[in-house]
Formats: sequence, C-alpha cells, structure tokens
Amino acid sequence: MAGNYYKVKNIILKLNQEELLRHKITIVGGTVPYLVSKKESNREHSDIDIIVRQENMAFVREHLKRENLSTIDSLELSYNKQHIDYGIDAAIDGITVNFAPYEVDGDTMVQRNFLIKQSGGIDALATVSMKSVDMDNMFMITSIDGTAIHTYSLEMVKIMKEKSKKKKDAVDIKVIDDFGYDEKNYAALKEQLKDMKFKMEFKNRLLRCIFH
Repeated sequence: MAGNYYKVKNIILKLNQEELLRHKITIVGGTVPYLVSKKESNREHSDIDIIVRQENMAFVREHLKRENLSTIDSLELSYNKQHIDYGIDAAIDGITVNFAPYEVDGDTMVQRNFLIKQSGGIDALATVSMKSVDMDNMFMITSIDGTAIHTYSLEMVKIMKEKSKKKKDAVDIKVIDDFGYDEKNYAALKEQLKDMKFKMEFKNRLLRCIFH
C-alpha cells in the first residue's frame, strides 16, 4: 500500500526553502533514511520530527505565526510551570510537524520535547541528555532537488530506531542497512550513547509520584 512520503517530503522541502528556517532545522526520525538514500517510502509517516537549536526556536515560532498554522506550544501548557521551551507541534497539510529544541555545551547535547495525551497517551515534558558525544558523527547534510537538508546521520537514526520494537522501525533500519552506513561511526556513537539519560515530568500527579 502506498504511503504519504511524497507529501511528507514536500513539506520538508518547503520548510527548508523558507528564508526564516533555512539552515536552522535538522530532520530526525523515520524520514531520514529515505531522504538520504533517495528511496521512496511506501509506508505511512504519521509525523515529521525536527530538532532546532534553542536560539533558533524564535524563528520557528515566527514562521508558524506568519503561516497562520494550528499549533500546540509547550510554553502554553498549563503544567509547564517553569515555562521552559519543550518545543512546538504544528499541523502542516494534515501532518504533525514537531519542532524540538536542543542545546549543546561542549560535548553534551540536551534535547527537550513534550508528549500530549491525544497522540502519546500521556501529557509529559521530556528531556534527553547525551554526554561525551562526537557531534560530527551525529549530523549530515543531504541534497533533495537542489535544496540542502540537514539531518541526523544514518548511524544516529539506526541507533535510535534499534531501541524500538515497532515494525516501521525495522523497515527503516533495513533501508539504512541496504543503502550502507559508516560502521566505525556507528560503533563509536553507540558506545557514546549507551548512557543517554531520559527525564520525564508528568502532568498527572500520580505518575509524578510513581516516577519521581
């Protein structure tokens, strides 16, 4: 069955061609193996995952406001008491596009995001800390129809997807394996990311007590 990859790819291209966003967004997740390998995906992509340096999140919000898009902004969530930026979800052409902020301090990367009950089953704020990571191995640039697209490296995507047991992730890993990746970079990144730290702050009071 044909998926919606053509629509997803066009959204990614359009975002990367916007003056406000050019060279400021990095595509991560399930679309990356197909963007890099130029292989057409036949599966359904429910969303587009994008990470953005914290200092560039203002440009993202400005663009979304200009386009008058429907959004869910983490800064406006009632349980985000400290008003820390955990990103923003935007509905673009019927696809949820998630913009997650990250910060880099030396060889440590901290990425924040949020979950909402409608899609993730829970309302929560999430923080991921990756220490002693070689940033050069985490990112790459590929060209789609003449447009430069910043993405996670194939090695990074493969490692992240190996942590999941979902059928779609196994499909995406096979695309990476068939296309080829740098095994040395993969091994180095996997070792560096083995101590990745996750922190969840739940809206539900009971969950906060259980996981505190």
